[in-house]
Amino acid sequence: MRRGCGLFLLGLAAVAAGARAQDITLRSTREVQRLLLAADPPEISMPVWTACKDSPPANYDRNPFIWTGAVIDLTGKAVWNSRTGRFGTTAISPLHVVYADHVNGLYPVGTIIRFVAKDDEPVERVVRSSIRIGTTDIDLSTLDAPLPGKIHWYRVMPGNWFLRCSRQAPGTAGRLPCIIMDGNTQCIAVKDVANFSQGIFETMTPVDKRRLAFTRELHPGDSGTPMFILYGGELILDGIYHTAQGGSEVSACIPALNAAMRPSGFQVTVADFSDPRVRQ
Repeated sequence: MRRGCGLFLLGLAAVAAGARAQDITLRSTREVQRLLLAADPPEISMPVWTACKDSPPANYDRNPFIWTGAVIDLTGKAVWNSRTGRFGTTAISPLHVVYADHVNGLYPVGTIIRFVAKDDEPVERVVRSSIRIGTTDIDLSTLDAPLPGKIHWYRVMPGNWFLRCSRQAPGTAGRLPCIIMDGNTQCIAVKDVANFSQGIFETMTPVDKRRLAFTRELHPGDSGTPMFILYGGELILDGIYHTAQGGSEVSACIPALNAAMRPSGFQVTVADFSDPRVRQ
């Protein structure tokens, strides 16, 4: 009897420890706040580029004062496409990018997508095929060749991860910061998570005054820009904007993405918060 009771208590302790490991709210918030406080003054730390020339020959000079710092890898967010030069495109594997479905006419087969490595060298790939993911506003494009190692592709948040965040209870929404990029990555900004509902996320202007100086609103042309959660010094993708307030969660359609990616041999890499040592 005692032995059974002991095993039961150990089981409860393991469940509790797992829940704490999954609750990323406090650590993620602290990481964002630390980076914001290190950026001084914020007026010169928000722009990604000190010089940006999209037309051939393309040329990009990274801003050394960007508030995310050199440790946060921004290279997996494309800066340009050959159709309009804008709209967000984000790498989720060496061979796949995601963006907003309602602008899918801008990414037909043959479209060139450009990324920029940390050494400021442009890296271009061509769209080989595109597919809408179910009825979401997310499209998946397959590239003509894998991205090189110097272009980062992002892990994805687990499905329904927000249910394990202590500060996402009613009345506390908006305390978890998220990181966003505009259509062609001219700016990296902070917003607050506001709500999740049936595979849709919403964000809001930060409630913390320390984050207000680093926020911006999205505008037409920013569709498809990613929404990230910062954890362990890593940007982890959760959603793709289709309005200024929010959009579809990538994390809510992982099985559908995997099915679409399967012929290529790649799959979505899901972040595992049960083991804080896990990194891409």
